[in-house]
Amino acid sequence: MFSFLSLTLLAVGCSGPTMYSVSGSVSFDGKPLPAGVIFFDPDVSKSNDGPQGYAIIKNGRYDTAAPGGKGVVGGAYIARIEGFDGSPGEELPLGKPLFTDFQKAIELPKAKSTQNFDIPGKR
Repeated sequence: MFSFLSLTLLAVGCSGPTMYSVSGSVSFDGKPLPAGVIFFDPDVSKSNDGPQGYAIIKNGRYDTAAPGGKGVVGGAYIARIEGFDGSPGEELPLGKPLFTDFQKAIELPKAKSTQNFDIPGKR
């Protein structure tokens, strides 16, 4: 009995924070971003010390719940996007970079959410 109770309490204590999925669209210069990666970096300056979230961007869409992604705990984040042309090469699996990292401060809810990003083209 003691072993079962100990294991049950241990399992409950190791579950970690509740993670929420974030999905949405990413456009560059008014068109869907062909390929990229989006990171949700916790904004420690606003007391968010939760884990980083991330997702792969394909044809202008992303979802942290998709394979290769990781959700967020909610709160203040810096969304950071790396965008590529989607024409893979031997050394560039996502293609050539289209812009330097785009960053935007955002507040994510403690729930499943949608966040869309419009990255301006070079002017």
